[in-house]
Formats: sequence, structure tokens, C-alpha cells
Amino acid sequence: MRYYFAGGLFNHKELIGNHLLAEAIFRCSGGKWEALLPQKAENQLRPDALEIRDNDFAMVLQADAALFNFDGSELDSGTVAEFMAARFLDLPCVLFRTDFRSAGDQNADGEPWNLMLSGYPRTATLRYDCMSRYQALFREHATPQALQKYYDEMAEAVIEKLEKANSTPPVYRSEEERLAAREFFIRSCGGTLPERFGIR
Repeated sequence: MRYYFAGGLFNHKELIGNHLLAEAIFRCSGGKWEALLPQKAENQLRPDALEIRDNDFAMVLQADAALFNFDGSELDSGTVAEFMAARFLDLPCVLFRTDFRSAGDQNADGEPWNLMLSGYPRTATLRYDCMSRYQALFREHATPQALQKYYDEMAEAVIEKLEKANSTPPVYRSEEERLAAREFFIRSCGGTLPERFGIR
């Protein structure tokens, strides 16, 4: 099962965090869940923005599920766009937040992001208490051991949510309906995607 791993990839903390979590998910799932990680698949420094966008959407189209890092007081706009793409394509999704700050416009008991991103079918949410787990694990263990335990613990929680989302019934009522929506999505995005996926 390949999942698209969406999130910020613009600094060393994001790059390394994405990488370590993707490796931990693969290891802890016994190789079942393999990440399609944009930071490994392309050179984000290329000047052609459309090529970067199309490469990311192509990976979404090739995925069986998707994981979205919803950290930050303001969510990464590219991640939000990719989440909406995944919802349109009916991919099982996990919204994952380690940021313990409050954000968004929901009530105190709601999810800590904009309400327009909540309530979708085939979508599981996971809030991981990163600060308390960091303090507990790094006080008890040396850094290499604590780091592995930290990411393995997160990975196990993500895997549980991926499995939950993946077990829910599809939104589209038939394979024909799903394929028609997929073709419409590719046409709507335009760029290089129609040619890449043989849509005329």
C-alpha cells in the first residue's frame, strides 16, 4: 500500500521529520505502508512551478491512501490543496497533527484547524502529544534510543489510523464512477497531467 505523504518540506526539521516518520511507518507496518514522499521524488528547486505541482498531483493519483501533516498555526497551503485533491479522488486520508497549539475557527472541542477541512468521509484524524512524549522519552533514554521510540510510537498511531480510514467504504458507488471522477480531476488540473495519464 502506497500513501502520499503531504506536508511542509521547506526546512531541515520538516525534511528530517518527514523522512524519519516515513521510515518508521514502513518498518512498523512490516513494509505494508510505503510513503510516496515528494521531497525524495523531485527537485523542489527547479524553476518550473507547474512541473512541481504536476509531479505532486501525479503521486496523489498513484497513491492508495494519503497522510497529511496538519501542523502549524496556519496550515501549509499546498498540503490543503493536496488534501482536497485526495478527497475528490476518494483516497483514504489521515490528518496528522503534532503541533500542540490551538488553531482554526472551531469550538474548543473541535479540531485545531479551519472547519472547512473537517467532516469528510474516509478521513481519520490523529493528534499526537509531541511535547509530553518528547520530555518523557528523552529523559529516560539516550538520544538514539529515544529518537527511535519517539518515531516508532508516532508511526504505530499513524498506521492504526491509515488502517481505519482504509477499511471504510468508498464514496463512489462503482469503479466506473471512480474512474470518471479521476479523469475529470486530471482534466480540471490541466498542465502536463492529461498527457501523462493518457487523457485526451
